[in-house]
Amino acid sequence: MAKKAILLIPLAYNDGTQVPQEVLKAIYEALFAFGGGHTNAGTVRGAYRMKDGSKQTDVLEQVWVTCEEGAKPALRELVARFCSILGQETMYLEFTGSEIEFIPPREES
Repeated sequence: MAKKAILLIPLAYNDGTQVPQEVLKAIYEALFAFGGGHTNAGTVRGAYRMKDGSKQTDVLEQVWVTCEEGAKPALRELVARFCSILGQETMYLEFTGSEIEFIPPREES
């Protein structure tokens, strides 16, 4: 059974420069290819303690994607690639206990 994974995608680099839309589009396309779809759940704000001890505050897009248990390592690798592309020290990835089902329409008799 598929589970929900939550990613936080920064919308700006650590220097404050906005991430280009084509970069974000490529990330969303990679998530679509991975999970067969994704949901952009909205913009959130967060803070992170950098390795040097400084505080980094970010505006992020919360993105949900489905993930089968056996595909967790592949999703972690995908997020690590995003981390490199976006110049991040780390990126947030949460695996929830939520079970995901896609229900087709009921056939009327």
